[in-house]
Amino acid sequence: MINDSEYFQIAFYIISPVITFLAVAIAYLAIYRQSKPCVSLHYEPSNDVASVIDLVICNTGGGTARDMEFSEAIPVSCWGIEQPLKNEQPGFLEIKIPHLSPGKELRWQAGQYGGLSKQIGDGVPVTVSYTYRTPLSIKKKGKETSILDVAYMGRMHSSNSPAYDLADAMKGRNNTIFLKTNNQLEAINKNLLKISSALEARNDTAD
Repeated sequence: MINDSEYFQIAFYIISPVITFLAVAIAYLAIYRQSKPCVSLHYEPSNDVASVIDLVICNTGGGTARDMEFSEAIPVSCWGIEQPLKNEQPGFLEIKIPHLSPGKELRWQAGQYGGLSKQIGDGVPVTVSYTYRTPLSIKKKGKETSILDVAYMGRMHSSNSPAYDLADAMKGRNNTIFLKTNNQLEAINKNLLKISSALEARNDTAD
């Protein structure tokens, strides 16, 4: 007859490997999830230029996505704020991205609200397919689907970034205090050159 100590010893020998296996499996699953990419794409207002919309492709997962391909050609260079520009042919992004690291993103100027609305209407689903490596270096395939949409930007406020406005001002593309100061400095420089030339001419005459 099996006493209590023998019973618990047998139970330990049976349960211990099971618990160990479950612990290892859970740990691997956690590491596996952290190593899997998560790729998405969307349109969003440009951080720099007013009325311009960027296409953003980003990897918010924990692993590197490789050999990325898209199920649809992605509309870009679609210009026109309210309506598409006449005689302006939209562009389409048809590429294969070899590598996108975790936490990284890629940006393209996609156009403006009117031009993009004409191309995608109520939204276009795009599936991105890619490969990645598991913690055991096994190559696997993954895919995610994103909906490209610009409807939410219809009445959104947009403005140029300070850096963009400053660059414009320094190049003289807008009428700001920087442009006026630049013009004044040029005028002062011209007057100084005239004075310098006059002084040199007077010295030559005196000699």
